[in-house]
Amino acid sequence: MLSKYQEALNKLVDSSYEFASKSLDAFKIVTEVLDSKDLNRLKEAKELIKGSSKTEAKIDMRAIETLALYAPEATDLRRVVSILKATSEFSRISDYIKSQITTLSLEIQSGEFVNDDTKKAFYLSTLKALEKSVELIKVEDESKLNELIREINIEESKCDDFVSIIEKNIVSSICENESDVTIFIKRLNSIRKLERISDRCVNIAKLMKYAIEGGKLKL
Repeated sequence: MLSKYQEALNKLVDSSYEFASKSLDAFKIVTEVLDSKDLNRLKEAKELIKGSSKTEAKIDMRAIETLALYAPEATDLRRVVSILKATSEFSRISDYIKSQITTLSLEIQSGEFVNDDTKKAFYLSTLKALEKSVELIKVEDESKLNELIREINIEESKCDDFVSIIEKNIVSSICENESDVTIFIKRLNSIRKLERISDRCVNIAKLMKYAIEGGKLKL
C-alpha cells in the first residue's frame, strides 16, 4: 500500500502531466492547421487550453499542500518543487500557443497566411521538444531522463536555426515590400514568441534533471 505522501505526490504528478498534455495536444492541432487552414480546428485547440491559469493555480495549491502536510526532504522535496516550477513553465507555453492561435486565425482570415518548408520544420521541431518535455514529467530513470534532455536540446538548437532563417527572409521581404511593413513585423513577433516554447522546454528539462539528480538548479 502506498503511503499518504506517495499518493499525494502521484496525484500532483498526474495533475501536472494532464495539464502539460493539453498544451501538447493544442499545439499538435496548431501544427496540423499549417496545412489544413481549418479555423474550426484552431477553435478546438483554444478550447483545450482554456482556463490554463486557473488550472495552474490549482496544481500550485496541491503542491503547497503536499509540502505543508508531509514536509518531504532531499529527493522528494526536489521532485515537488520541480513539478511546481515545471507547471509554471507549461502555463507560459500555453500562453504562447494561445497567441499563436490568434495570429494564425487572423492571418488565415485576412489571406496573409504564409506556409513554407522552413516554417513547417520549425513548428515540427517545437512540437518534438514539447512532446519530450511532457514525457519528462513522469520520468524517474536517469538514463531515460538524459536521453530526453539530449533530444530536447537538439530540437531547441534546430529551432534557433530555423528562426534565424525565417527572420532573414522576413527582413528581406520588408526591404522589397516597404508598404507591407506592418504585416511582416507581425510575422516576426509571432515567430519570436513561438521560439520561446522550445526555450521553456529546456527549462523544464533542467528542472526534471534537478529533481532526479540534484545539484544546482540554473534557469
